[in-house]
Amino acid sequence: MWKVISALLLISLSALPGAAQDTRASIRDRVFMTAQSGQSSTAGKALAQAATRIAAGSSDLAALLRERQDTADRLDVLNDRLAGAALETGAASEQTVARLRTNIAEARSRLAALDRDLDARFPDFRELTNPRPLSREALQALLRDDEALVMTFTDESFFYVWAISKTKADWYRHEIQSSEITTRVQALRAQLSVTANNRGGLSLKQQDRGDVQPFDRTLSFQIYTDLFAPLEHVFGDARHVMMVLDGPLTSLPPAILVTEAPQGADDSAAALRSTAWLLRRHALTTLPSVSALKALRRAGAAEAVDRADVPFVGFGNPLLGYSLMAAAETGTTQQVVTRGVYEDVTRVADLSPLPNTESELRALARTMGADDSALYLASAATERNVKEADLSRARILAFATHGLLADGLPGLEEPALVFTPPDQPSPVDDALLTATEAAQLNLSASLVILSACDTAGSDGTPGSEGLSGLARAFIYAGARAILVSHWPVDDYAARVLTTGMLSRMQGADALDRAEALRRSTLAILDDTSEARFAHPRIWAPFVVVGEGASDAG
Repeated sequence: MWKVISALLLISLSALPGAAQDTRASIRDRVFMTAQSGQSSTAGKALAQAATRIAAGSSDLAALLRERQDTADRLDVLNDRLAGAALETGAASEQTVARLRTNIAEARSRLAALDRDLDARFPDFRELTNPRPLSREALQALLRDDEALVMTFTDESFFYVWAISKTKADWYRHEIQSSEITTRVQALRAQLSVTANNRGGLSLKQQDRGDVQPFDRTLSFQIYTDLFAPLEHVFGDARHVMMVLDGPLTSLPPAILVTEAPQGADDSAAALRSTAWLLRRHALTTLPSVSALKALRRAGAAEAVDRADVPFVGFGNPLLGYSLMAAAETGTTQQVVTRGVYEDVTRVADLSPLPNTESELRALARTMGADDSALYLASAATERNVKEADLSRARILAFATHGLLADGLPGLEEPALVFTPPDQPSPVDDALLTATEAAQLNLSASLVILSACDTAGSDGTPGSEGLSGLARAFIYAGARAILVSHWPVDDYAARVLTTGMLSRMQGADALDRAEALRRSTLAILDDTSEARFAHPRIWAPFVVVGEGASDAG
């Protein structure tokens, strides 16, 4: 895949000015669609297994999928037979080849017809399990006047980026090893970990004079300059920028990119506050795929949100940090075989507890005018309660718990949220709400908050593609957007960021999701009462995934 993209890019970049620009633009648009297919493979694999379970709830969808699978299997058999027949000679062989080619053409035609039927009748299902690339023209038709979209594609030796606004489009290639991007991202992520930036690491004298743990703004500026700045002429004037990122960049919140050469010391709170962070220029949203924007802005989405008349429902502070009796009997080194149920819940039980998430959820409930009946805490924070509660009317849905990527626990094959473990695991409750199961929830939420999630390794090792799968699952279930954290959040910051965002989304002067998060984030960044608030670890963990704009056209 990447070799095809690289070859087409080389042709385009060598195109002559003048009339040749039409050719360059045509190649740009073709490769834009090709790169989308290459991007979606990881998250797509994580969610493809959702197909059987989701289809079981719809006889029409199940029948259509069965016929498509049968047709695809038949096409494979016909192609194998044609390969064998082509090696033979004689009139009989020629007749066989001709018949097989006719049958293959018919099977391909039927497969295409079934795909069109799936797209027309079950578009959300196709977006969840097999996102279709969106053309540049179709994307521009969806974008609003103050919006732009930026998409990246990373291969072994080159980084590609496209920027598209309502009226402009361009692309750029930077010669850089993927390993080098990973090294840079890991270096920044290491400075965002709790241990590296614990306030206790500074003396009282250092704190008094406004020092904070250093953050390498020059490196952040270098990433922005190398990878994104060449396309500022397309997205620079956009109020709202949506980003579809891949590879190492999935582990880094775009807000912490620096757009101008930094001034002052990296351990000075005043210098950090005065830095030209990307967040100061744009409200930012992450999309799990380019085509997700089409699903999110499909007619009728706003009406679905209007049905959400329960202000808030929250799950959190699961009972963790202990070993069940079964641990001594089963051991903790054996291989875990899931078969749709995570059988060794002792591994879940041993995850660290999150007691401070309770106060965060109570603050969110107060902000939304909800009482304690809206909260499922401690022993009530179970996967069973998530599945059995009527969440279809919740306007804001919050999960303050661990979020795991695929392989976050032995045998875990897809991303999941963690809940209080049951005594015995079952298909209804094994303490892990996987992406497949999240996709089967019935939601109308304007926003799903995933707080205290562990969506990337502490060293910034790429792998957050799984987050894309979890986002797509909640979007498929009916959520308009999800708010996720890239690392465990400071207790104070979590409350201020989330409650500040929700309060700004209410009332006559309500802001859209991305702008509400931007304003809430800047309120912490610009707060001079404590030096630590200036550090990105405090203000930058959250990103909006999904629809960052308002639901009104």
